[in-house]
Amino acid sequence: MAAPPIRHILISVLCQLTVSAVSETFKELVGAIGGSVTFSLDFTVQQVDSIAWTFNETNFATVEPAVGDKQATFIVAQKRNRPRVLFQDGGYSLTFSQLKKTDSGIYSVVIHSSDSPQPLTWKYRLHVYERLSKPEVTMGLYSNKNGTCITNLICSIQEGGEDVTYSWKTLDQAANESHDGPILPISWTLGENDMTFICMARNPISSNSSSPIHARKLCEGGAADDSGFPLKLLCVLLLIPLCLLGVTMALLLSRLTKRRKDPVKSKSGEDIHQEIPNFYPCSAENTEYDTIPSTHKNPEEDPANTLYSTVQIPKMVENPHLSPRMPDTSKLCGYENII
Repeated sequence: MAAPPIRHILISVLCQLTVSAVSETFKELVGAIGGSVTFSLDFTVQQVDSIAWTFNETNFATVEPAVGDKQATFIVAQKRNRPRVLFQDGGYSLTFSQLKKTDSGIYSVVIHSSDSPQPLTWKYRLHVYERLSKPEVTMGLYSNKNGTCITNLICSIQEGGEDVTYSWKTLDQAANESHDGPILPISWTLGENDMTFICMARNPISSNSSSPIHARKLCEGGAADDSGFPLKLLCVLLLIPLCLLGVTMALLLSRLTKRRKDPVKSKSGEDIHQEIPNFYPCSAENTEYDTIPSTHKNPEEDPANTLYSTVQIPKMVENPHLSPRMPDTSKLCGYENII
């Protein structure tokens, strides 16, 4: 058997190198949160034995194409991804839907074919982004001297701030200008034509613009705030000592009022103590009766001439807290003669 010509050998080697170089091409894909992305496959081999997909070097999905009467088999490794994966073109291309931020990463696919001595490989890098919210514009350091307003406008994004680029568009009657970057320095003099500034933010999947900013309104508002600041500060500084003086006067007035009330209460207490004597009336329980005979001696007792005397004996006071000036109850309790 004659050896194949060298020309055929070189052509075969070049074809294999070309297929290998094409199969190793790295593709960039972008997707939005909640959206979908398709990993497309483009190859010329006729016979496909199996297709294996990986995500960050872990098993993602496996496909066995239909052979004869045998239907194609699709296996998704993780159960949560099964409703999100769809195979197209007979199981060759893969569509991934309901994207999440965590789906970003490296996806690889390896195709085994009996028509190719080596497996075919494709790699993809997927970036999942958030859609940009409306940019917000804030004012930086401000200066207003001799009617000239000088400041910086700062553009920022609250949501979806990954891989964002900023640009400014300046509109006036003379010309339209643009500026790149999140910070725009401006200078506007009172009496000039009004200028309008718009910030535009972009990422690989979306773009959004801020509300228009007018130089006249911005500088006039800043001037009012700048001139009003010392007046507000002065009012606060004057209000503090007035408040302290009011508190001090209230405390002094409270002490004077208290001192005036104390002697009145003391004197009133003494008067009440003197006006209420510790006097206890004689008790009727100690009443005793005795019979005093008449000075006229009659042989027979005359009931009509009998004298009765009532003696009242006061109770002994045992209260140690009574005033020592308590009147003598024995003197108050006299003798009552009943005839």
